[in-house]
Amino acid sequence: MAPTACTDDGTGDTGDTDTSGGDGDGDGDPGDGDGDPGDGDGDPGDGDGDPTGDGDGDPGGVDEAAIIAEAMGYQSWVLINAAPFMSAGHDGGMATVNVWVPPDLAAQYKAIDPANPMATEFAEGSIIVKEHLDDMGMPAAGTIMYKGPPGYSEGSGDWWWGMGNVLGGELASSGPDLAGCIGCHSPQTTTDWVFGVPPADQNP
Repeated sequence: MAPTACTDDGTGDTGDTDTSGGDGDGDGDPGDGDGDPGDGDGDPGDGDGDPTGDGDGDPGGVDEAAIIAEAMGYQSWVLINAAPFMSAGHDGGMATVNVWVPPDLAAQYKAIDPANPMATEFAEGSIIVKEHLDDMGMPAAGTIMYKGPPGYSEGSGDWWWGMGNVLGGELASSGPDLAGCIGCHSPQTTTDWVFGVPPADQNP
């Protein structure tokens, strides 16, 4: 069987109308506390949970820490496959996998039939986790697939990957340029680099 997928708008405001060099509140903060880069809270964006960060229109990168934090809770998402299956793209150990996606992505993912793929494109922020099982059927590792902003990485279809202990939040490798992931997924151009799971093998 074919393998499945390997896994805002900041204000741009750096201050207020106070021309005194501060925000007027006496806290030494050059911003106005509206969640922009000047509020001193360490948040690079507007605090809305957008993993891409500053929302300034620059394709930029992705926030790996935010992606990993989101992915750690994947077992509360929708399990696509009815039973664990062998992923042809991961020969050897831990080739038996499950595929998990957030509830709002389940319908789009389930619509992908590997035998009859129809064109689809995943939105920025889409996230998929492939859970790798050990010989006892227990989660032993995982692969995250996250769709970055347009222009993030042409060579990876704007996808970012992370591989390692997803449940524990510890990755062994990550980025848009993981050759193994790219080599496996890049031919799937019709379905935006995603393989899908045959409908007969899906959870209802």
